[in-house]
This record gives sequence, C-alpha cells and structure tokens, in this order.
Amino acid sequence: PEFRVTPRAAEEVAEIAARQGRAGAGLRVAVSAGGCSGFQYSFELEDAAQADDLVVEGRGGVRVFVDPVSLDLLD
Repeated sequence: PEFRVTPRAAEEVAEIAARQGRAGAGLRVAVSAGGCSGFQYSFELEDAAQADDLVVEGRGGVRVFVDPVSLDLLD
C-alpha cells in the first residue's frame, strides 16, 4: 500500500514538534482494533522509527512512522 505525507500535513507535524521542543521527532500513525467504528487511530510524536516501520519523509525532512499492521489497516 502507498502512504504519503502532503506538504500541509508535513508543515503541521513540524509545527507541533517544534512547539513541544522536539523538532527532530516524527509522527507515529497507528491503528488498533476497538472504538465505535471498529478501529482506533492514534497519532504521537516519536524520536525514532521501529525496525519494521514504513518511514515516509515529507517536506522539510518531516518523518511519519507507520507499523506494518497499521499500514494494512489504513489500506
């Protein structure tokens, strides 16, 4: 599956990370079972990717990390 970061999303991630004093952090996107629609989505800043993550780079070097299970669910 393809996953990309739009320029506007990359700007938002960079702004949030900078406000939290974590300018080099990336955004973890995760999906898990549960919630009203059957899935729960989480978005957190992380300093580094896990070994099996898909790492997508956006404008300005912003990184987004997605684990393989979440990537399949997002597809």
